[in-house]
Amino acid sequence: MISRPRLPQLDAPVTSPSSDESRLTAAARLRAFEADARRFDGVLLELASLDRDDLVTVFASIAEAGALALGVERLSLWQYDRERSAMVCPVAWVRGAIEEEPAIISRERHPAYWSALHAARTLPVNSARTHPALQEMQDYVEAYGIGALLDSGIRVQKGTFGIVCVEHLGGPREWTALEEQFVASLADRLALAILLDTQRQLEMQLLQARKMEALAAMAGGVAHDFNNVLNVVLTSAGSAKAALAAGTDPAEDLDAIENAVLRAVHLTRTLTFLSRNETVGPALFDLNDAVREFAEHAPQLVPSTVRLHLLPAPQPLPLRGDRTFVDRALVTLCTHAVHAMRADGGSLTVAARSLRLDGTQRLHGISIAGGDWAHLRVLDTGEGIAADAVSRVFDPFFAARGSGTRGLGLSVVYGGVRQHGGHVAVESVVGRGTVFHLFFPLATA
Repeated sequence: MISRPRLPQLDAPVTSPSSDESRLTAAARLRAFEADARRFDGVLLELASLDRDDLVTVFASIAEAGALALGVERLSLWQYDRERSAMVCPVAWVRGAIEEEPAIISRERHPAYWSALHAARTLPVNSARTHPALQEMQDYVEAYGIGALLDSGIRVQKGTFGIVCVEHLGGPREWTALEEQFVASLADRLALAILLDTQRQLEMQLLQARKMEALAAMAGGVAHDFNNVLNVVLTSAGSAKAALAAGTDPAEDLDAIENAVLRAVHLTRTLTFLSRNETVGPALFDLNDAVREFAEHAPQLVPSTVRLHLLPAPQPLPLRGDRTFVDRALVTLCTHAVHAMRADGGSLTVAARSLRLDGTQRLHGISIAGGDWAHLRVLDTGEGIAADAVSRVFDPFFAARGSGTRGLGLSVVYGGVRQHGGHVAVESVVGRGTVFHLFFPLATA
């Protein structure tokens, strides 16, 4: 917010016959000044909370608010070219509408205006038709009927992006110091919008780069897996042909082909699930049952050096969704946990509990809406995940903790939990262990 200029000093009263008239005139000027100050402050306060996604919309809002406050019919935005030797006018606010303007101002063709514009923060021109700096721009002045104008530079990160040009149509107009400061504040608000727009573009570019990196990793991993499947099929097919030619039983080779094809089918279904085009099968089940029955898979997944603790909740945790997915998610998370254990083993805990939130809260780094939730935790005392890798553990084929962790598993876990309307979070400390948090909305009757 700009600082308000000093109020004009009123002359001391004199004993002339016109002293009463002078006091009335000064008081009227003071009231008008205060009214303008309040109006401009109100506009700037309203613009301070302006939040729009694109720069043109932001300019339209700022231009309309500024033009109405100043009582002008045109307000244009000018932007420097790459060499900073000219300015172009991409858009202008004209009587309530945004229009594209083809106008160009260059240092070579308009040296007087260019010099005057860069001599100070603002350039007030009370008479556009007689001002020396605008004699080279009379075609522009006449084309739009500009009687006066007030320009202010848009400063962005110690540089100048361009200018805001307030254009009064008709006859001359004398700009006040308060109006000059108001237009400078409009330029500052637009500079902030430009910075935010630049930040949004950088964030989008970073997100797109990460998506492409994950896609490239996934494509390479899928190609590797399918290549292995095809090698098994080709090798076994050749062996089966040789066996038939020799009159021996090719059953073993045919079994190898069948198993390889089943692996390919499983990989294809995993990719389909990852793309979220495959919906989960809705059914009512208790999450506690999945925790208890995980003990059946434990001997194949968890070595004897790892202490396994299964802690179901004391009360039922009814979920509506795909029970098979929950079983696969537990297997995936526990497999990753086992791979992160040291040679001397460690501890692996699967715990479930009921969670009631009165309103939206932030838990474990994510925001969760109010309501009844089932909270499933998978805790290990393994080597942990580096801080710069925690945010990428759900990327396809991203290896966060050793060679045994690479694959689509965590991506499928994330996508499946989201399909169930839930949330996933991960916390880790290098050398101490990792916790995966899965939140599922509890089913109602």
